[in-house]
Amino acid sequence: MSVTNRWTKVTLLAVFVTALLLGTFMFAPKTYAKGGNDTRITLQSSAQYPNVKAKAKYKADGGERELQVELENARPLAGQTLSVYVNGAKAGSFRVSALGVGRLSRNSDLGQSVPAISAGARVQIKTAGGALVASGSF
Repeated sequence: MSVTNRWTKVTLLAVFVTALLLGTFMFAPKTYAKGGNDTRITLQSSAQYPNVKAKAKYKADGGERELQVELENARPLAGQTLSVYVNGAKAGSFRVSALGVGRLSRNSDLGQSVPAISAGARVQIKTAGGALVASGSF
């Protein structure tokens, strides 16, 4: 076998592997290719808890709905149970860790109640006593 013939086979093999890899990425699932169809917002801290950072994410895909609310820098609230409200209705609650972090995660595919959220929906995180911790709108 000549050197030219070997290089031709190596080149063809490289082209085949490259085409195979590119083809794999072209047919990636929609959520990976487009990054999903979720909406994310940053919640503004209240005057009483100015150092708190919070965010919310809502995703609706077919019949599945998912809501996630995350809180950090909330050490003064460590050990407390906070409630999350969407348009005034309680969506769930979570406990703040000793590090000042808390998270609510609800998914309709897991049988959990998840409110339908549209543009303008208001999200609030409140203490058991009703004090506002953070809020924002989708």
